[in-house]
Amino acid sequence: MGDAAQVPGIGWSSVALSFASLGVVCLVAWGALRLLAGRGVGRATGAIKVVARCPLEPRGSVYVIEAAGRCFLVGVGEGPMAVLAELEPDKLPRVEAARPPGARFAQVLARVLTRPVVKATPGAVPAPAPAPGIEGDGR
Repeated sequence: MGDAAQVPGIGWSSVALSFASLGVVCLVAWGALRLLAGRGVGRATGAIKVVARCPLEPRGSVYVIEAAGRCFLVGVGEGPMAVLAELEPDKLPRVEAARPPGARFAQVLARVLTRPVVKATPGAVPAPAPAPGIEGDGR
């Protein structure tokens, strides 16, 4: 009766098998995302284009949509979508060509990594660093 109530221990082989399975699942997911992104899944194609999006609250946003040379301001929330206004396309600010995802992050990272190092001169007193969260307090 003592042997039947004993719980088998987890061996290293089962832990290694779990990590190998997780690695295969991650590899398949990465491959599927690369394949689908190359086919344009999730991107707007055709005559309709989302020009801009402004989130207003967790479940509400305003979109500027361009279709057939006309632009519309559309509100999206918990209820049905609603056309708020028709906009003049020539008065909308034009944004530069679409950049690849992650380009902004890459630019910020490059700027941080190439930040010039300020060398202190001997005998100079360094300026105190501002306390976090105080800058721009409106004073």
